[in-house]
Amino acid sequence: MGLLRLNVLGPPEIFHDSNRLTFALRKAQALLLYLAVEGGMHQRRKLDAFLWPDSEPREARAALRNAIALLRRLLSDPEASPSHHTHLLSLHDLLSLDPHAPVELDLDVVLHAWKEAHKLSMVPSEEHYATLVTLVQRAVTLVRGPFLDGFWLGEDVPFDAWREQQQRQWQVRLLLLLDRLSSWQEAAGEFEPTRATLTRWVALDPLAEEASRRLMRMSLARGDAAAALQVYASLQAHLAEALQITPSPETVALAEHSRALAAGLRSAPVRPTTAESRPPSELVAPLLGRSAAFRHLVGRFQQARAGQPQAVLVMGEAGIGKTRLTSEFVAWSRAQGAEVLRGHAFEMGGRLPYQPLVEALRERLEAENAPEDLLEDMWLAELSRLLPELRVRYPDLPTPTEDELTAKARLFEAVARLLDALAQRAPVVLLVDDLQWADEASLDLVRYLGHSWKEQGSRVLWLCTVRSEELELNPQLSAQLVNLGRDLPVTQVALQPLSQAETLQLIKALVGEGEPGTRSGGERREHGSARPSQVGAGAAPSHARETKLSVLADFLFAQTGGSRGTCWRRSSSCGIGNCWCHGWERMAPGGWSRAWTWRRRLRRRGPDASCCRPRCAR
Repeated sequence: MGLLRLNVLGPPEIFHDSNRLTFALRKAQALLLYLAVEGGMHQRRKLDAFLWPDSEPREARAALRNAIALLRRLLSDPEASPSHHTHLLSLHDLLSLDPHAPVELDLDVVLHAWKEAHKLSMVPSEEHYATLVTLVQRAVTLVRGPFLDGFWLGEDVPFDAWREQQQRQWQVRLLLLLDRLSSWQEAAGEFEPTRATLTRWVALDPLAEEASRRLMRMSLARGDAAAALQVYASLQAHLAEALQITPSPETVALAEHSRALAAGLRSAPVRPTTAESRPPSELVAPLLGRSAAFRHLVGRFQQARAGQPQAVLVMGEAGIGKTRLTSEFVAWSRAQGAEVLRGHAFEMGGRLPYQPLVEALRERLEAENAPEDLLEDMWLAELSRLLPELRVRYPDLPTPTEDELTAKARLFEAVARLLDALAQRAPVVLLVDDLQWADEASLDLVRYLGHSWKEQGSRVLWLCTVRSEELELNPQLSAQLVNLGRDLPVTQVALQPLSQAETLQLIKALVGEGEPGTRSGGERREHGSARPSQVGAGAAPSHARETKLSVLADFLFAQTGGSRGTCWRRSSSCGIGNCWCHGWERMAPGGWSRAWTWRRRLRRRGPDASCCRPRCAR
């Protein structure tokens, strides 16, 4: 007996033995669809009234027999036994599809995915994430439109009322699937899949404001304010046409925010976009192997937004991707409406008290139209110790206290009050890069802030990047973090090297699709270092097909800073152009893909080719 496959989410499609069926009688098709969706046995007199309500009983029964005969012919299998030659099962006055016959229904896949997704209101655990997302994605791909879209019988037939009821029921289930899937993808930092899922949601339900708002935020997180405004315009038109209403104030506020960002981008000076004008560290690099870490950051942000201040340390060796991860998270949190303050600690920071916090606060207050709305003059005066330009802006500020015993406490309180005022407007993400170089005064201030945030229930997430190898050599910082943990929940996100599969995926994306000059956040490069492709007169690749490998070499060099004695040169002992072996080794700990690539290049160079790294030559 051949496989019977029915697709009912969208215009109905029915296949038997891979052949699409056409029906001379529309009600015969409706009968088959009803039996497949409802399942079970059905009385013939019920089917008579369901499809032919206005006919006499005898006429209705004759019409049902004709429909059954047509279905038997369409579903006949000459090679099957006479008792199993069709998928229809008739028992006395009952009719159904044979439960033992091979039947595939797209609703079964969607129903299974819906049941699994309905069990979870939160992001699935890491071990179940991939399986569940794959299941839901497969279900979503089967959806071509509403249930039995465009199929009806007319004439006030009960079948049409049943179809409408089923359509509403499956619409609710599909929207839940799209909601959960997009939420899981977003929490994992998978922005492009999230955008695709939200776009599918909006197409299926153009009146869903929540879907449109999330799609707008995702566009803003990707730096595309124009796309966010397009989503808003489409929603506005659909609501006006279908319901004669306007979007909610929350959606309007998000649109205004998008317009402000778009206007800022238009007024910004145009920068050159050629590959030669951009550094190699800005090669496009997908965010791979960091889904669990991103989900952790999203979870801490949600707790902070609920009034439970949090502290998170993103830890890992230099060049492993701490800055890239936090940059993607900051873009996402800003699109959620968060206030983002960002500062950097420098290796000489011990001689620059409060430097990372000064950097974060200065940029924010410069953008504030009226800082006096945030703080009273007394506290602005104390804050001017860190930001003396406040006195230029407000020359009438009172003189801050000169008592050394109280000056520090009043300064700390001024910073705490400022951050609390900002957190009352919106959740605050305070990001400090390279915390291992922060000065003692900054750490004291953070400890004070942590206690204040706990007392006030401030909506603040303190996020830091720390080089793990430096933290081990800084007992003072470790002690300060332990003390901070007495007031705030301090969690650590330790980044590990990419797996072999993730490394290969990254290299394929960089070499196969990457173009130089597009944004990618990596660890900062040491100043004064020369790029491999700029060293030596013959450093340019000798073959056009190796150009992207050269770009990747520059990218790896920029990511690692050419540190730890790496050979970033073209020497007489290295006959392979740009020797960036160490950078490749850091990106691909397995090493076998690196060896394979260099073996190909060595063969092209001839039998006498050599490399400064013996492992590459091997």
